[in-house]
Amino acid sequence: MTEHVVIRRPEYVSGSRERPEVKVFTQAHQTRHPVPWGKLSIGDTVWMKWSGGPIVGKSIVNGFRQIEDCTADELRAATSGSLLGRNDAYFDSLAPRFDAVVIYLGHEQWLDEPITPSARSRGESWVVLGTERLRDAWLSSTKPLQSVSESTGASKSGNGSRTIPHALRFQVLRRDSFSCVYCGRRAPDVKLHVDHLVPWSKGGASSIENLRTACEACNLGKGASHVLADLDSPARP
Repeated sequence: MTEHVVIRRPEYVSGSRERPEVKVFTQAHQTRHPVPWGKLSIGDTVWMKWSGGPIVGKSIVNGFRQIEDCTADELRAATSGSLLGRNDAYFDSLAPRFDAVVIYLGHEQWLDEPITPSARSRGESWVVLGTERLRDAWLSSTKPLQSVSESTGASKSGNGSRTIPHALRFQVLRRDSFSCVYCGRRAPDVKLHVDHLVPWSKGGASSIENLRTACEACNLGKGASHVLADLDSPARP
């Protein structure tokens, strides 16, 4: 069976950034068959990666459709019953006519340790891992999640970078069950932040031991004595 990586921007994935829906993906292209047209089989593994962030989960292909000369209404009908089918922003972004692939997925799993791959996509939002070399490049982490190796924003006091890497943010969210540690509310009902327990400005490190999940209301309610670490949105591939 072949493995694949799909790269997604949050506003084009339904659910939330912390708990996205992974049961159905679509690929569309106006001038040619989109990847992975002709390269899918039932039972293939699909890994999900945020654009600019880590690989956070995987699913198994249960079925797929390849539609030529498709419209937005036809594609929406093919995703009926999913949250994606109600995502107006996605369907409004499509051209009047295009070729499309709809991939139906099951056996969703979230990774305890997200993968930060060494490989980068060159314009495609779907990558077919057709060789061992490609698989190794995409599914081997290049950075330990416990450390911060950013080259910018380093603190003179030695507490590392103020910026929290995407993979580390996801690890904190997963550890805290995607819930605010102060009030218990969960995504997608509230927007979640990753907050420094000891503020970075007071020497607190951007390490998993010093990070907690907080909803927006609880995080902002603590006032200026805490440094906020909002979840940012990656660029569209």
